[in-house]
Amino acid sequence: MSDELLVVKDLTTTFTTNSGPLTAVGGVSFTLGQNETLGIVGESGSGKTVLSRTIMGLQPRRNVTVTGSAIINGFEVVGASEKAKRQIWGTEVAMVFQDPMTSLNPVMRIGQQIDESLRVRLGMDRASAKARSIELLELVGIPSPVERYNSYPGHLSGGMRQRVVIATALACSPKLLMADEPTTGLDVTIQAQILNLLDELKDRLKMSVILVTHDLGVVATRTSRIVVMYAGRIVEIGDTRDVFYHHRMPYTRALLESSPKVSNHSHTRLQTIPGRPPNLMKLADGCSFAPRCAYATDQCHNVRPTLQAADETGHYFACWNPLPSNRGVRAP
Repeated sequence: MSDELLVVKDLTTTFTTNSGPLTAVGGVSFTLGQNETLGIVGESGSGKTVLSRTIMGLQPRRNVTVTGSAIINGFEVVGASEKAKRQIWGTEVAMVFQDPMTSLNPVMRIGQQIDESLRVRLGMDRASAKARSIELLELVGIPSPVERYNSYPGHLSGGMRQRVVIATALACSPKLLMADEPTTGLDVTIQAQILNLLDELKDRLKMSVILVTHDLGVVATRTSRIVVMYAGRIVEIGDTRDVFYHHRMPYTRALLESSPKVSNHSHTRLQTIPGRPPNLMKLADGCSFAPRCAYATDQCHNVRPTLQAADETGHYFACWNPLPSNRGVRAP
C-alpha cells in the first residue's frame, strides 16, 4: 500500500559465535503505516532490540548475517552500504536508545551534540544549527534551553537527558522514530512525561513511532497495533485492543498476567512465567514456548506453528492450541 512507511519481510538476523550460529531474529514480517505507533513487546532476550537495530541497519558488518527485507520509505536497508544508510539516518529514521548516558558523549556540551547532526545531515552553518538546537530543546520541554545548550550531560537529570536524546533524534525531522525502552530507569512520573512527549511530538510532526518495551502498560494506550515477540519470532500481532482483550497466544496471556495492575491489592505477589527463556542456539523443532506452556501437546513440541489469522481485522497468532477469543484480560 502507498501509505506504508515501513515494510519488513522475512527479516532474519544471525550472529556467528564461537559456539555456532545464533538466530536472534527469525523471519519477522510486518508493516507500519504513516503517522502510526506500533508497539513491540516481549521478555528480555526475545529479539526486540536486535530487530529494531536491524531495521535501522545498525548491526556490525562482521559476524552478523542479515537476510530478508526492511524497506523504509522506499529505501532497502538490508544489503545497503554504510554510505547509503547514513543518508537516511536522521532524515528518514532515527532512534532513541534506552540509556541516555551511553547515547550522549559525557565530555561534549549538549548543544554541540545536537549541532553535529544538523551540520552534517542538513549542511547548516554554526549559527543556524545553534538556533535550531535551542528550538529543539524548547520543543521537548527542557527549561532554560539557552542555558542547557551549554551544559554537559552529567549536569542533567535522567529525564532531562532522555529529552535531549529525543531532541537529537528529531533534529533532522525523521519520518520514523524508533524508541527502544525509552523509559527504562526513570521513575513513573518521568516515564509518563516522556511517553506523553513522544505522543505529542508524533502528532505535531506527523511521524510514525515504533515503541520497543517489555512493559505492556506502556503500549496499552499509546499504540494502535502490537507485535508480541518470543525467541526472535512474532507469536502474535494485531490491533492493541484485540491483543489485550482477545489474545489467542498463551505467551501473550502469560505476559499480561505477570504485569502489575492498579486493581491488585497492596503487596500482591506478581505471577511469573514458569521455566526459562529458550536457548536461541538450541531451539527445538516445535513451538519455542512449548516447554513453558500449560497447553502444549506433542504437536507443539515437534512442529513449529506459523502465523494464522484470528479474524479479518489483521489479528494473527502462532499457536496450535490457541486460547478462546473471549478469554481476554483487561489492559493494565
